[in-house]
Amino acid sequence: MTETQAATRNGLARLDELAAEREIELRRDAPIAPLTTLRVGGPADRLAEARDGEQLLAALRLARDADVSWFVLGNGSDLVVADAGLRGLVIRNRAKAIAVDGSRMTADAGTPMAMLVKRCTTDGLAGLEFGISIPGTLGGAVWANAGAHGGEMRNVVAWVDAWDPATDETQRLAAAACAFAYRDSRFKHADEVVLAAAVDLEPGDPERIGATVAEHQAQRVATQPLADQNAGSVFRNPPGDHAGRLIDAAGLKGFRIGSAQVSELHANFIVTDRGGSAADVRALGDAVRATVEERFDVRLAYEIEFVGDWPADDAAGVAGQ
Repeated sequence: MTETQAATRNGLARLDELAAEREIELRRDAPIAPLTTLRVGGPADRLAEARDGEQLLAALRLARDADVSWFVLGNGSDLVVADAGLRGLVIRNRAKAIAVDGSRMTADAGTPMAMLVKRCTTDGLAGLEFGISIPGTLGGAVWANAGAHGGEMRNVVAWVDAWDPATDETQRLAAAACAFAYRDSRFKHADEVVLAAAVDLEPGDPERIGATVAEHQAQRVATQPLADQNAGSVFRNPPGDHAGRLIDAAGLKGFRIGSAQVSELHANFIVTDRGGSAADVRALGDAVRATVEERFDVRLAYEIEFVGDWPADDAAGVAGQ
């Protein structure tokens, strides 16, 4: 047994011990693929479920105190889990309380974006219609500064509550402090965990808001492979262009490696067969990126995140996106 394996085993033993003391239920060797939209990847050493903000914080503190790694899982979109799985504790964030005060909406990070948009439609709040095309949760959308239909989270976020494991404190950050950029934020580069956020919207007509949402939904159905297992857009759009256009122009629609295939409906999507492998997805993504770079001298950056216990050579590639 290597030192790393011994440390992992000892950390998990400590995690189990603390979880029992704190009455936090953990699942061992929990399948994670069914909890993701791509449906590939191996199990988590341990899985906890948080149904509110207090449970989320308790699970985060549990992992920190046991000195094991953790990963907060929302709806499982925009994600490729390694075939070897994830070490440490995966926390499935199901906290989804919503509160509305005037034109400001506050919600837990685990709230699905679709749920927020539906609430906005009912309450006559405009500005978040683009969020119907974001398949993840509010926390993931803030973390990635997700966007669609010309809108981005940075256009509506008022503040973000984030927990810092180093200080065990929760800080309310104004939008200006979140370092939002194209598909980026400060939370991608720090250990802080998004717990909740507030968005500022505008009063609007529910019927008109609903019509816009329906248009966005129809466009998404018509242009994206929603019937297939996918993780959303694979690559970020390069400046002044679209990743899907470049991949299509390279003749890669339908290109396949093993259980993974470039969607024939939208070239910036990779779809997988039932029982597919994460390694095939990564190999296909890398092959697509290499071909586009060779043909057009444009190096595409991944938008999807590769997480878990990847081989050292793959992990290095992910870090260097």
